[in-house]
Amino acid sequence: MNRMINLQQDEHVLYTLTGLLEIFDGVQNIYYGDLFLTNKRLYVISTKPINVEKSFWFKGEMRNIEHSTNIVGKHRIAIRWAYNGNLLYFIKAFQKLDVNV
Repeated sequence: MNRMINLQQDEHVLYTLTGLLEIFDGVQNIYYGDLFLTNKRLYVISTKPINVEKSFWFKGEMRNIEHSTNIVGKHRIAIRWAYNGNLLYFIKAFQKLDVNV
């Protein structure tokens, strides 16, 4: 998919993955789409099974990583099965972010 996204003035994309994403926010949702890592948020765009665009902002929220699961506040975003991109580079970029925790 790899689309362009609208960014804030001081926001920039660090890495993008395309794949099957599981998002846990009290309910498990599974999407196929793009996961953008910016210096301010994780941003999901999916057209399958439904059109979804979600932002998970880092400011004032806990962030962590467990294998391929990114945790932002109460949200868990797991990258599963198939993806296009280098997951290791994505994880390293996520871990290097200097975010208030």
